[in-house]
Amino acid sequence: MASGKIENLVWYTDKNAVERDEVGIRHSFMAALATALNHIDGHIDPVGLMGGSGFAFRIFVNETMCPSAMSIFDWMGILPEVVEQAEHDCYYASRLWDEEKIEAERRQQAHELIMTAIGNGIPAVVWDIADAEWGLISGYDDDRGQYNTMTWTGTPANLPYTRLGKNGIDILSVTVPGGPNGRGRDEIIYNALTTAVNHAEQKEWTDRPKYQNGLAAYDMWATIYDRWAMLVEAGKTDNIGADLDHFARYYSSHYYSARCYARDFIKSIALDNQALNQAANAYARVAENLKPVWQQSPRDKAPNIDLLGQLAKHIRQAKVDEDEAIGHIKQFLTRKDDSGRASLSME
Repeated sequence: MASGKIENLVWYTDKNAVERDEVGIRHSFMAALATALNHIDGHIDPVGLMGGSGFAFRIFVNETMCPSAMSIFDWMGILPEVVEQAEHDCYYASRLWDEEKIEAERRQQAHELIMTAIGNGIPAVVWDIADAEWGLISGYDDDRGQYNTMTWTGTPANLPYTRLGKNGIDILSVTVPGGPNGRGRDEIIYNALTTAVNHAEQKEWTDRPKYQNGLAAYDMWATIYDRWAMLVEAGKTDNIGADLDHFARYYSSHYYSARCYARDFIKSIALDNQALNQAANAYARVAENLKPVWQQSPRDKAPNIDLLGQLAKHIRQAKVDEDEAIGHIKQFLTRKDDSGRASLSME
């Protein structure tokens, strides 16, 4: 029987963001990946990681603010590329809910990938470690038949081998960063900005109409607050889901976090480029509009109606500002250098 464990693994916290009274990395896949890369490399740039991955620019909304929205995207198309954008090779194992016939085979493949990663001192980013969120596997023990894990809250825990990919949400997803891939800064920036535009224009898959992404997601998000206010005004709070106030905080923390990183990422690459500086300024306004949505997020099912209206207004203005930011990014991307890529040196 074999076993292995990574010692001294610490959940990553963006201390600079926390000191600014911002959220830090909130999406559980990105937080887990940040922790893994920080352990492997000894450091990370959270702004570069969130911006380069595209998660600084993504938004997913469900019509009832169900937290499932955060995982409604093309995992196989996006997650390995996120690691590649972080300048690492990626090893990925997966099995979807409709692939029951290959469940045992894929689970064994994933287990072998995890053992190899642990042997190399690399934590594996794994779906549904707890609470339908991504977390980390940092060890395994054949005698006990379980993994050492770290949940999205940074809490050490254990997961039986048999529950890998079957821990409540029946999907297997194991992501392991590899060695340096040599991807250059210009390519990373170009890919990130193209992702920002494509996502805003709903060119990344999502399950509509109950879920929306891109700019249209802001409309759905604001409409939820409008309907919430109507139910409160009508005294029909029994029709409000018991967790809606919790979901509101969950959403606002994700998207305020993301747009702070979008602001900082664009600013970090803009140099003297007018279009990108205008985009950074627009994203700063997006973040400023989402800050009160996070800070003043309702704490009960029947909050003040005026507050709900104000938060809906902030969300709609955030969409307007992000639309402007995307326009500036598109302007930048349409101006090419001799290699056919957008040039950071162009005015």
